[in-house]
Amino acid sequence: MSMSSQVEQIKSRLNIVDVVGSYIKLQKAGINLKAVCPFHHEKTPSFFVSPSRDTWHCFGCNRGGDIFSFVMEIEGVEFLEALKILADRAGVELKPVSQEERSERSRLLKIIELSKDFYQDELRKNKEVIEYLKKRGLEDATVKEFGIGFVPDGWRNLYDFLKNKNCSDSDMEKAGMIIRKSPVVSGQSSVYDRFRSRIMFPLENSAGQAIGFSARIFYLETESPSRDSVSKSEPAKYINTPQTILYDKSKFLYAFDKAKIEIRKKDQCILVEGQMDAIMSHQAGVKNAVAVSGTALTIDHLRIIKRLTNNLAIAFDKDEAGLNASKRGIDMALAEEFDVKAIVMPSGKDPADAIKEDKKSWEKAIKESKHIIDFYLGIFLEKNYDPRELKKKVKENILPYVALIPDEIEKAHWVGEIAKHLNIKEEPIWKEINNISLPSYEIRRDEGIVSEEIKRKTRYDIIREQLIGFIIWQNSSQDKDLKKMLSDCQKRYKLKFDEENQNEKRMAFVAELLCGNMEDLKKELEKLMIEFEKEIIKAQREETALKIRQAENSNNQEQLAEYLNEFNELNKKLKNIT
Repeated sequence: MSMSSQVEQIKSRLNIVDVVGSYIKLQKAGINLKAVCPFHHEKTPSFFVSPSRDTWHCFGCNRGGDIFSFVMEIEGVEFLEALKILADRAGVELKPVSQEERSERSRLLKIIELSKDFYQDELRKNKEVIEYLKKRGLEDATVKEFGIGFVPDGWRNLYDFLKNKNCSDSDMEKAGMIIRKSPVVSGQSSVYDRFRSRIMFPLENSAGQAIGFSARIFYLETESPSRDSVSKSEPAKYINTPQTILYDKSKFLYAFDKAKIEIRKKDQCILVEGQMDAIMSHQAGVKNAVAVSGTALTIDHLRIIKRLTNNLAIAFDKDEAGLNASKRGIDMALAEEFDVKAIVMPSGKDPADAIKEDKKSWEKAIKESKHIIDFYLGIFLEKNYDPRELKKKVKENILPYVALIPDEIEKAHWVGEIAKHLNIKEEPIWKEINNISLPSYEIRRDEGIVSEEIKRKTRYDIIREQLIGFIIWQNSSQDKDLKKMLSDCQKRYKLKFDEENQNEKRMAFVAELLCGNMEDLKKELEKLMIEFEKEIIKAQREETALKIRQAENSNNQEQLAEYLNEFNELNKKLKNIT
């Protein structure tokens, strides 16, 4: 089966609404659907999906395409990886991919997958580790579902295994699975396994592909923990895969692949600190939980979550250290217009231990979670501060959060609540809020690249695409006058296109969205043609201006006069059109 026929087979089995809807929250918009775009920051939805045309388009960042381009964009993968993701979903068996087609990313994904298999096989051989996982409360089915494994002590266990699978040292290092010694000691191997004597938690992207590992130290009581490290120092309890082309901790949420459907269904994301917290939550039936893995909450994490919900519940300790550690994340979440709630375990335990003891206590804590401002107010009111100290605590810890809330009505609600609890008027609270300098965050975005692409597309290109889209969209129109206009337009501007081409289907979708509600389509087409005519003349004028400069530089007076005359004629034409 050829590559193109495999693509068509996948498209025939998958609905674009289901594919896109598994990543972001879609709402009905007539015969189409709309959403807040997952690829750039916006408040008003400008992202549309057309079920009839199997295409999507965002008017904000000008991205668009089919299910393959969507998965490539949202997963950050190349076409072959997107093909595999969608083929697995559609139940289509792909033909073997040639060596030439295999990208570096594909090779590294294969190394991570082989490593995962190796670790799972090693876990099955080790009764002590299996027993430890059971003591932590993990059931066999959960261990299997999350792909938990184990790597025994030793410097080259995984390396030798991967070498036998024809993996190169270079790719193993790029995948973060081995470390190269520097400098190389004569007569000794220059590489060794990154992970040794550890319980291995695969880190899987939103498509369920393993892209790295989080490794928890494991040794028997009679063994020395220092053997995990090259030095004699105490090893870290957890170590993660380093930054690779597959794994970026600032954008990775543990268990997101398993939680995303439930997050959308419950319209809430529960954020916990560690892998065990997330795993135990899923085992307890609360499957909309994810964890930040080895890093603080980032703006990228929040934007991933926001594709599915605006409601965030964060689990943390009910002490000042826990609150302070979460402060920056809460700041960003409020600024990103999340409804942020706090989940507190009454026992003071972390979610994993609390769930092991009594899973209902976790469900109860989630049900009783409070808005973060309400939660802070409760903490300070419980401590019975004198009125002056209470006002100071509220000013320092709560008002900055209120200031970050973009919605003025919600902000007014909290000002009223605070005034009521402090037994003061609202005016001084508003005054303090207006004096607060809002924090700014350095945000790494991909939009910069997109903006450059948009700039390179001239107005001539944009209007040309709109005309093509209009013609395809109205191709079956019964209006004879409109049909004639479309035909004349196509011939006059020599517009060539293929109605089955995905990009041109998208042009038709854009035309439909832009002009679908207009009463006089002939008048709209006429406007587009006038605008296109202007752009043609402007382009000709620019070419003539260049010729004028060249004639001036060569001191060719005859050509200079000719081009100046031509330039003036083009100006007259443009004036007559406008």
